[in-house]
Amino acid sequence: MTLHELERLSRELGGASSPLDGRLGIEYLEATTGRVVARMPVEGNTQVYGVLHGGASCALAEAVGSCAAAIHAGPGRTAVGIEINATHHRPAGSGHVTAVATVSHAGRTLVTCDVVITDEQDRRVCTARVTSMLRDRPRDPEPDIADEEPRIAPVVERLASRGAAEIAHPGGTLLAHLERVHALLAEWGARPALRLAGLCHAYYGTDGFATALGDPDHRDELTALIGEEAEGLVHFYAGCDRRFSHPGLADPAGPFRDRFTGAVLQPPLALRRDFAELTAANELDVMRANPDLHARYGPELLDLFTSWRALLSVPAWQAVRATLR
Repeated sequence: MTLHELERLSRELGGASSPLDGRLGIEYLEATTGRVVARMPVEGNTQVYGVLHGGASCALAEAVGSCAAAIHAGPGRTAVGIEINATHHRPAGSGHVTAVATVSHAGRTLVTCDVVITDEQDRRVCTARVTSMLRDRPRDPEPDIADEEPRIAPVVERLASRGAAEIAHPGGTLLAHLERVHALLAEWGARPALRLAGLCHAYYGTDGFATALGDPDHRDELTALIGEEAEGLVHFYAGCDRRFSHPGLADPAGPFRDRFTGAVLQPPLALRRDFAELTAANELDVMRANPDLHARYGPELLDLFTSWRALLSVPAWQAVRATLR
């Protein structure tokens, strides 16, 4: 399985998988120059008769075709779909369907892909052709200084002053773990506030790590250091009642209990995504640092993160698969 081109796109674009991919359950299996493979569950993507919706097949075809075109476009350019036509050959009522996009024409301005979608018996469900136009990517606006990530050194100094460099943790000390989680989130392309939350995620303790560096009743201290958004993520993460909240996290209506207050919440999708990404970075670092914990908890975590697949970024999901399988 080769996904290096998709990982490159994720770094350049801040996530090559779209929100629609997540809602449809599209999982990329291969992404190389000239060929992209992905699969999608039939369940949840059916029409009134209980079989795969033709629109879902078209969305899957466009996803893999556009991805292949974006890979061909290369750095500094983007692909915009301009035409798709599809023929539906047979219904699919269960399991997954798999789409294979093969580049049939690749020029300076247009890329055309032939897409074949098959069921689990390798029977052709749909044939599609997707054409994308290539354009130069608009330059990002100059960043607002206020939005840039604060210098890390003062944050690390605060963590060390609260004893993080002396507290034992898998892989060495708590401080070393916090720095690795920060680095992992940066590797996945997380925005500055989420990276800072990763650096400080254990500041108020967690449901799985009781030792706290600061008091959740005095949140202004950490807010002054890392900003309101990052501190809010730290507090939300620390307050999670894991046994209650984890099973339904991927459900938009799934309940989330704050262990500090006992309140049951229904967090918005964006906050659920941040929580899932932060949890994955934290747990994967622990699994990499301690083989015994990996052997004991790895299968359980893989099941959990698989249920959260739609919440995780492409780089995070690939790290889950690489670490836990």
